[in-house]
Amino acid sequence: MLKGKHCFSHDSNQCPPRPVSNTFETLTFTNCVPFAGGPDTEGNIIFDVEPNSLPVVLAGTIENFSDDSINVIFERSSGNITRTIFANSSLSFIYDDVTRVTVFGFGQEYTGSFKFQASYTIEELQDLND
Repeated sequence: MLKGKHCFSHDSNQCPPRPVSNTFETLTFTNCVPFAGGPDTEGNIIFDVEPNSLPVVLAGTIENFSDDSINVIFERSSGNITRTIFANSSLSFIYDDVTRVTVFGFGQEYTGSFKFQASYTIEELQDLND
């Protein structure tokens, strides 16, 4: 039986390590959080992605408990989307490539909740020798 650099042996300790391959893993994060703002609140960031290059699919519901409307801006890599949520109403959504979600009032006190599920895929290095 030949041994050495050509690895014809059945002894795996004689062989060089196998190369590392790239695999992808999809992760999901779920949360429900309250938010509030007032007349002096310029923009209430309720969701933020760092780095912005991380592709996130965001599904959720934003509830407005206030007696006035609020604006919600979904910042995306392909362009922003602005939605108005009327008083005591809610908005359910699914958007891809979300980098930030910001709530704006119209100069009044506001409260609400943000229930969401964020999914993203990352590259995972995996050693085939393990």
